Amino acid sequence: MRNLRKERLKKRIFQPFLGVRWLWLIFVVGLLITCQNGIEPTPNPGIIRVVLQSSPDDTFIVIVKDTFVVSEKDSFGVTVFQGKVYSGKTYAILYPNLKSYQQVDKTYNLLRRDGDQYHPFVIFESYVPPGNYDSLQFGLKATVLKLKDFDLIRVESPPDLNPIVNLPASMRVEENKITEVVVYLKPFQSIQRYRDVYRFIPKVQVVKVQMQP
Repeated sequence: MRNLRKERLKKRIFQPFLGVRWLWLIFVVGLLITCQNGIEPTPNPGIIRVVLQSSPDDTFIVIVKDTFVVSEKDSFGVTVFQGKVYSGKTYAILYPNLKSYQQVDKTYNLLRRDGDQYHPFVIFESYVPPGNYDSLQFGLKATVLKLKDFDLIRVESPPDLNPIVNLPASMRVEENKITEVVVYLKPFQSIQRYRDVYRFIPKVQVVKVQMQP
């Protein structure tokens, strides 16, 4: 009888201990499985800002026999659309600003002046995954050119020209930081006379890539 009582007492003492031990074992095994799966938190995005500006060394155009130097009253409307940045074959869509979630066509006066310099336009500012990107892509279409007291000059893209430009550039994007890409377009050198119209064949290049806090 005494032996039976001892056995019952042992079970009362050790059963709670065994339950806790099994719970601890399950927790450790679950932790090990999670570590082995390599699950990591999703990184925060960075920001790509694309600035488009007319090239400072392109300031005049010859029409017939007259030379026109850019002035404050001149205007040249260029429409920008469908921005993307590529990493190999993978791409991220660029939007006009951080509050926008759709791509829109927007026209800029690329002859706008700030004193003696061309005005820089932020054409895209968008969240993208951090990483390395190797090219920038967007569309360009010209509308009309207006020079001083000269009549409006119709400008159009050649029918066989793809309006999407691809610009190779090495761009590094990091979490919570801004990568600014500055693109120059030569406004007058991009215009060529063809019969009674002027054709727009954009001459653009990335001139600077810099990371900001």
